[in-house]
Amino acid sequence: MSGDHDKTPTLGITVCKTRGTPPFHETAYFKQLTREGQQVGIRVIVFCPKDVNWARRSVSAWHYSTRRGQWIAAIYPLPHLIYDRCYYTNARHYLDYKPYVNRLATDPQIRLLGRPLGGKWQTYLFLAKDPDLRPHLPETRRLTTMQDLYTILGRYRSAVIKPNGGSHGQGVAAILPGKDGIRVHGRTRGNRTFDDRLVNRSQMEQWISQFTQGTRYVVQPYLPLCTTDGRPFDVRILIQKSERGDWVRTGMAVRVGKPQTLTSNLHGGGKAVKAEWFFSRQYEPELRTHILERLEWLSTQVPMQIEARHGRMVEVGLDVGVDPQGRVWLLEVNSKPGRSVFLLTGEKEIRRRSIELPMRYARALLDGQVGGSR
Repeated sequence: MSGDHDKTPTLGITVCKTRGTPPFHETAYFKQLTREGQQVGIRVIVFCPKDVNWARRSVSAWHYSTRRGQWIAAIYPLPHLIYDRCYYTNARHYLDYKPYVNRLATDPQIRLLGRPLGGKWQTYLFLAKDPDLRPHLPETRRLTTMQDLYTILGRYRSAVIKPNGGSHGQGVAAILPGKDGIRVHGRTRGNRTFDDRLVNRSQMEQWISQFTQGTRYVVQPYLPLCTTDGRPFDVRILIQKSERGDWVRTGMAVRVGKPQTLTSNLHGGGKAVKAEWFFSRQYEPELRTHILERLEWLSTQVPMQIEARHGRMVEVGLDVGVDPQGRVWLLEVNSKPGRSVFLLTGEKEIRRRSIELPMRYARALLDGQVGGSR
């Protein structure tokens, strides 16, 4: 470790190791953060929490050299700030990393840029405490026994089950009882689509037991969140902290899935379109105005409510659905949101701003210009 490493404020991005060189995903995003860090005087390093040497308070990490145009591995002192971009494939993967991540998060000499959220169930409990937000939340139950599913089916006639910690629409299934059996359709955890018919409840229970095996699930009512031509869609809203420490809505886009599929996620073959274009073609002016007002309200309310109950956040991604009557539903809150949707819509300025804001907020934290709990 060279001496100048200690003098430059460092942002450490934590990742889960993958195969390849460098051994992590999101390399394009991290390169851009590195360039933005140079503008505000922050070094960016990327490392796996398992690679910390606590005896020496150092870490084996990667840094992108903009001069050489390549990733370079080196030993660095532990960073001043942590930006958590660890993505876990399942509960076992999460538990494997948990002690290493917690050690960093509780170290008194390290600050967190933002505290990552838990799963869907924990986030639902946070949000459901707000009586104003509650009407926008689909009823959510932990799927611990079949009775949890039957409770939702009894109230709403159909249901959707989702991994508590999943993302990208993988491992999600709709359960739609009908006269000719029970239709189940969605995506496997391997991202394959399926559409099956089950003859009775006994077969359904067996199918669900196999589908959810080894993974915590939640169950919600199935909501018809489709375009007029039957394509599933949702609205992705990115909200981030500014250098002043207040929340700003960076951008909003719409993801549209393939016809007759369950989810609109880009990983499942969906496409991204500009929000303004989409809403102008889907809704009459009066209903469109109402929907946009509700989306704006959620963009303001959700981050504040979560941060008040959970601790400091740096950014939040909201996935929001709109039913045929124009009712707005908050489907998911993501504390590690992606940005690719804005590249796909061609909104380069929003993409640029989404990279600039976290680094400017990091600089303000280091300089003591904004506060907040760890």
